[in-house]
Formats: sequence, structure tokens, C-alpha cells
Amino acid sequence: MNDIELTEREMLIARRAAELAISTLREDQHEIAEQAASIAVQQLSDEFYRSIGKNVVQRWLIWIGLLAAGFAGGKGWLTALLGKG
Repeated sequence: MNDIELTEREMLIARRAAELAISTLREDQHEIAEQAASIAVQQLSDEFYRSIGKNVVQRWLIWIGLLAAGFAGGKGWLTALLGKG
């Protein structure tokens, strides 16, 4: 899947464009187009929230690493490991 990130405004514009396109369809095409638009919006939303979740996890891991390094440095483990103690 493409790494396309849309803002909330861009998603709203895309939805409105899809609604306009749907209004020009025949009755039998209307339901199919609505389902396709709904699936597309859901996939964009899922991708958006997945990328946000990824960023949150990365930041937590950085903080955990910093805390672990600070703890190890405070105990003198880093200097012993580096051979300067």
C-alpha cells in the first residue's frame, strides 16, 4: 500500500468529491460506488491511525532506551562496560 498520509481536511474533500461523483450515477451503480467509497475511506483512516501508532511506539522505545542508559550510567555499568572504570 502507498505511504500516503492525508489530513482530515483532505479526507473530507475526497469524500465530498466521491459524493458528487456518486450523484451522477445510475441507481444500480450508486450502491456499488457508495460501498467502494466507504472501503476507500476506511483504508485511508486505518493507514492514518497505523502511522500514528507507529510514531507513538517509536517515541516510547526512545524514552525507554534513554531511561535504561541513564540507569545503567548511574549504576556505573556503562563505564565498566566501556573499560573506563
